[in-house]
Amino acid sequence: MIRTRVEQSLFVPGLGHPVHKDGDPRTPVLYRIAAEAGVLGNSLRLLEAIDRIHPKFLGRRLPVNGAGVCGAALADIGIPPHLTRGVSLVARSAGLLGHIAEELRSPIGQQVYDAVDRNAEYSPPRE
Repeated sequence: MIRTRVEQSLFVPGLGHPVHKDGDPRTPVLYRIAAEAGVLGNSLRLLEAIDRIHPKFLGRRLPVNGAGVCGAALADIGIPPHLTRGVSLVARSAGLLGHIAEELRSPIGQQVYDAVDRNAEYSPPRE
């Protein structure tokens, strides 16, 4: 399944990260928390197995990402799949509040906007 998705340039849920190419730093922490809480179950173990074997099929490694570990952990504690997006939304909202608090303490938004505005080249869409 993984090889097929990669060959078709499709997203592989739980694998890969645009920034953390050598490994998502959240992943080992989340595994440790699950183990300490006694909820490291079949879904997390399956994800660990996929992490071990997928480079043999792809010829390269895609790190397990935090979202993948969270999804597997939620499955292991019995959260129904149709509710996991809601749990992720709550977590993202907490992260967004952290970013807002950081911006209020140490503003960089205008600097970022100005840098993009000065350096971006706009290409209007073709009709």
